[in-house]
Order: sequence, then structure tokens, then C-alpha cells
Amino acid sequence: MLGRAFGGGESGVPDDATATKILDAAVAACAAHGISAVTIDGVARRAGVNRVTVYRRFGDRDALLQAMTLREGERMAQGIMAALAGLADPVEQLVEGFAAALRLAEAHPVIRRTAEHEPQDLIAAGLADDAALLRMGSAFAAAGVRRLQADGRATHLDADAVGETMARLFASFVLLPAQHAIDVRTQDGARAYARRTLVPLLLG
Repeated sequence: MLGRAFGGGESGVPDDATATKILDAAVAACAAHGISAVTIDGVARRAGVNRVTVYRRFGDRDALLQAMTLREGERMAQGIMAALAGLADPVEQLVEGFAAALRLAEAHPVIRRTAEHEPQDLIAAGLADDAALLRMGSAFAAAGVRRLQADGRATHLDADAVGETMARLFASFVLLPAQHAIDVRTQDGARAYARRTLVPLLLG
């Protein structure tokens, strides 16, 4: 996995100035042209570095895209945690965390473009590197369940199973945005769905 191959943050993605410039360029290229159209040369030009630098820092194109995916996943997790700051009530944490996750996904230029035009590329990104992104999302959600369990809540749940279920549920909303009985296109709608459905399912 990338975390074993590179030095960097929790996911192992490098986060020095040059790597950040390259990854920012990869995000911009994906948002402009789609994941499948991204090339090492194009990213290097956007980043203002030569292609050899990109290869040295990230290896091949697939490794670069996977590093970009993991970094953006980490940033989304940080955004969700920021939305939960100051919330002690488990119900409010679940509601606001779910709404924040959907808001951040909708606002992300690569996710928004790819979900609309090349959803198969978004699925491939989630499953790449032994489903590293799905596992990251699952672990993040499972950690939230374990925090509840440490306070004596949701002790009937399997944290890992719930974590993966939540990650897969979130992915389905991103990939299949059209809703009928479930409408999470607005933050109010996302919160209402979480209160009516997710809270009873998870907290009883």
C-alpha cells in the first residue's frame, strides 16, 4: 500500500512542498479533463516541474492518482472532524457528520465531475490499491462508533461492520445522486434523513 511506500501523513502520502504542488496539479487536471485523461506530462506542466520529478516522487501514473485520492480522502475526513468540533451529543455527531460528508463530496471538483461524467472511474479510484479509499472511510466511521461505545452507547454494534456499511452507503449516495423517497440533495435533507433513518439504525 502507498502508506508503506512513501513517507508522509497518516496514509503515507508525501506532503512536502513539491509533492503538494504535484498533487494539487493532479486534482486540477482531473477536475478539468477527467481522471482517464490525466497524464504525467500534463500534471508536470501544471505543477511547474519536470516529468522526472513526478516519477521520482510518486512512481507511475496510477501511483500518482492513488496518492491524490488518499490525500483528498484524508482532507475530507479532516473536514468532517471540523464539522463535529464542539458537538458532544452522539446523535448530533452522526447527523452533522453525515451531512458534512455529503457536502464535502458535492463541493469537491473531482468527485463532482467524475460522478457525473465518468462514474466508473470513481468506482475504480475507490477500489484501487486493495480498496484503500474504502478502507480509509470504513476505518474513519468505525472509529466514530468506537467513541460511542467508549461512552456506553451503541454497544450492540459491530464497529467494523458498521464502518464499512456507512462507507458503502456514502459511496452509493455519491454515485447515485437521484433520490425518490430519500432526498439528501440539501443539507437540511441530509440531516433529516440521518435523524429519521441512520440514528435509529445505529443508536436504537
